[in-house]
Amino acid sequence: MNDLPYLGEIFDRLKRGYHLGPDDEPLFSALSGGRHQAYADYFAPLGLRLLHHERDFFYFDPENPENVPDTMPRIAVFSYILIDHASNQGKPIEEFIFSQNFLVTGLPHFTRDRYTALLRQVDVHDVKGLETILRYMERIGWVKLLPPDEFRFLRPFHRVFSKCLDLSNPAPAPAPVADSSSPTPSAPCP
Repeated sequence: MNDLPYLGEIFDRLKRGYHLGPDDEPLFSALSGGRHQAYADYFAPLGLRLLHHERDFFYFDPENPENVPDTMPRIAVFSYILIDHASNQGKPIEEFIFSQNFLVTGLPHFTRDRYTALLRQVDVHDVKGLETILRYMERIGWVKLLPPDEFRFLRPFHRVFSKCLDLSNPAPAPAPVADSSSPTPSAPCP
């Protein structure tokens, strides 16, 4: 008989794509209380790989990483816009995202033509479309919806957050290649 606490509940949530973080008690404590490996060993014969993210949350490795849910591009655009907005305002992005509640009606997603164009590319045309994205993000444990019109990001959102940060930061310019036909500049004089 297995003595892993909350095994059935943990399995049900993770199998549906949910991410268990510190807001998901007592399931999170059961996994993080030194028993992560015991749960991982239990799920392995089922073909499921339990991952413990460096930001301290748990999820199953996707069975087929090439099979991206239709909602994922919408989440990526939604997230990118929020990160870009914070960056344009000079706000510390991680603090901006994870330290406050957001009003759905106060989101910047339809305030700029380029944001609206990005959203239309993923078939999001209004606030109702943003709400649909947020409901999906809640189902997988990335946000917590707070009635009537608020939400906050949860720690598992880091799975997409870091990728969006990479996209929003411009790539460093390549170093110029020295032209062997031009004279080498001399060192500055003291």
